[in-house]
Amino acid sequence: MTRKLLAIAAALAMSGSALAANVFFDYADILISFSTGGTLTVADHAGTSLKANLRNNADVAVDQANIGSAADFDVLLTASVSNPAGLDNIGMSGSLSGTDDSLTNRYESDFMNTAFGADLDGVTFAGGILTIRGVLDPLGLASSILTGPAGDWIFAGTDDAPIGLGLDGVADQFTVAAASRDSYTTGTVFVIDISIPVFGDGSSTAGFTNADDFFAAALSRDGFTSTGGDMKINITPTPGAALLGLAGLAAVAGLRRRVA
Repeated sequence: MTRKLLAIAAALAMSGSALAANVFFDYADILISFSTGGTLTVADHAGTSLKANLRNNADVAVDQANIGSAADFDVLLTASVSNPAGLDNIGMSGSLSGTDDSLTNRYESDFMNTAFGADLDGVTFAGGILTIRGVLDPLGLASSILTGPAGDWIFAGTDDAPIGLGLDGVADQFTVAAASRDSYTTGTVFVIDISIPVFGDGSSTAGFTNADDFFAAALSRDGFTSTGGDMKINITPTPGAALLGLAGLAAVAGLRRRVA
């Protein structure tokens, strides 16, 4: 029985490594806008492209799919922005979703900005670049950020270089097995390198060195719009999923031993 339990544990360890793989999206050339009503919106546009992959514990891509154009998918992040008095005090909250060409939401989550290192709110503006860092959580009662039809979660693309067939053995796609989809309940989203040279009224953003002053000015200068951005989304599984599975397998093994 000890040998059997060791074999079960070893099998689960292999399964656990799959569960630990991060689902990573990189949306290039997205559209970002901010209105005088205080709403920040990130969406795709005609020039958007997407790279999506699975990364192992060493942050190495093991499966990949590249999407060729915005016609194949849709991404939308909408957040309310508050900027109370005081430095480094911007708040953002809203939702993030990704829809494939079948008009099905493949992922869906709440979004909130969060501290990053010494930066208290994860939002910076320097050298004409707006950077936003935040966290993701499932919307409402959803058990996973990865939503959509039952069964394996499959993301088909147009290219998979340089990964090749990848972990699922199928060219130009990556797959998250149905058994592990519900474990993907946490994540971090990075909206980085958003180049914003001018406000909506055409006035320059030069001279602004922090996000608080930048957003305060944007409210009185017709907001801003830019397509010079890149959004990265990293969806991570719950760390306890593998341990729960091991406990369940051990319980089953014990029941079988008593029956025998």
